[in-house]
Amino acid sequence: MDQQEFDRIVSEDVKNVLSSEKQDYLRLNENLERWKKSLLKLLENLDEQISGLGQDEAVITEKLPTSLVSSYKIETDEKKTKIGRFRFYVTQKLSEAERMIALGESGQEEDLRLASFYRNAILEHRSIMQHYDFEPTPIDHALWNSIDGVWSFVDLEQQLDQWN
Repeated sequence: MDQQEFDRIVSEDVKNVLSSEKQDYLRLNENLERWKKSLLKLLENLDEQISGLGQDEAVITEKLPTSLVSSYKIETDEKKTKIGRFRFYVTQKLSEAERMIALGESGQEEDLRLASFYRNAILEHRSIMQHYDFEPTPIDHALWNSIDGVWSFVDLEQQLDQWN
């Protein structure tokens, strides 16, 4: 999964609109540092947005007629509040990531350890298939996609009918 897609899933996780499978994917031991870096980048972006709004407000309010200044400031304050609220949730997720990193694999819940085991098994399966130059089936591709948190088993029967 490329970094842009990973960052998007991290943002969706903060908004609580991410599927449980992808939430588990973020929390896999091998993704914890990447998850943390993505959250830190998101925090930095939010801080830049708040700072930019403050700078824009200072410049624009000087140029606006007095009658429009208060409505512009109200609008800017509402944006800052929304960004600040989202920032709070990002820091909560960052705390979770740092706690999981500090605890290490032994601190993972049983489900996450099992997910890590299955991920390693799928990676080994793909490696063996490639090493022995086996032609992957649509089932293999669906299985490999699951490593990135993508469920590709929908319409698999149709894909298999076409593959035969």
